[in-house]
Amino acid sequence: MLLGFGAFATATLADAPLTNADVLKMVEAKLPESTIVLAIRGSEARFDVAPDALISLSRAGVPAAVVDAMIQKSQGASGTAAAAGGDWNPEEIVLREDGKETVMRYMPATFRTAARGMGFGGVGMYAVLNGAAANLRLSSNRPTFIIAVPGNAQPESYLTLANFAVRRNNTREVSVGGGYMSYSTGIARDRIVPTEGKPLADQSRAPKGYVLFEISPKSPLPPGEYALITYNSQVKTLGFFASGTDSYFDFGVD
Repeated sequence: MLLGFGAFATATLADAPLTNADVLKMVEAKLPESTIVLAIRGSEARFDVAPDALISLSRAGVPAAVVDAMIQKSQGASGTAAAAGGDWNPEEIVLREDGKETVMRYMPATFRTAARGMGFGGVGMYAVLNGAAANLRLSSNRPTFIIAVPGNAQPESYLTLANFAVRRNNTREVSVGGGYMSYSTGIARDRIVPTEGKPLADQSRAPKGYVLFEISPKSPLPPGEYALITYNSQVKTLGFFASGTDSYFDFGVD
């Protein structure tokens, strides 16, 4: 529910190389585009990418991103990048807005608990960011974000776009858990912003073990305070994110 992708699955390597017929079978079985791309990147392949074959694939309804991945695999670009690892920093999220790219900065959250309804409504937990407004301000209400998602993670379980409430004590916060007779965790549903995304056709810059995804909100964002939250504490990652602390890439829409 966190992202509007189709289900994401790590491809199982086949004994025989993938062919155009195998790709057509996956498309006809209505596998998600992202799954097919990952299967292509993670398997040996023997594709026919001659012009007539590409035209046939297009007429058969094979998505452009899948065809691009087949071409890259045939040219050896995708396989080389996967083996060596690209230059994209997996600890960064890049904002694309009005033709420009901006590396976003993350900040950790502090947490507070509070009784609801004088205690009769149970207890709530909130993730709190310092400051009433993010330093990064967007002029566009339909931004695009590029992020490297670990290959062992489902994208929808790795990050969430959330809308934060501004408090009078110069902080921003979002509910991350609570309950009365029982306790549940996770961003409050009314604060989750639906998004959609797909793997980039060009994965040559993807770090080893990661897949680059392009993510954007499904609908224009109203003015307010937001953050992309990566769940590093719940997904096995390398580098700084292996510290197990969730990161909040905050921004505001004016």
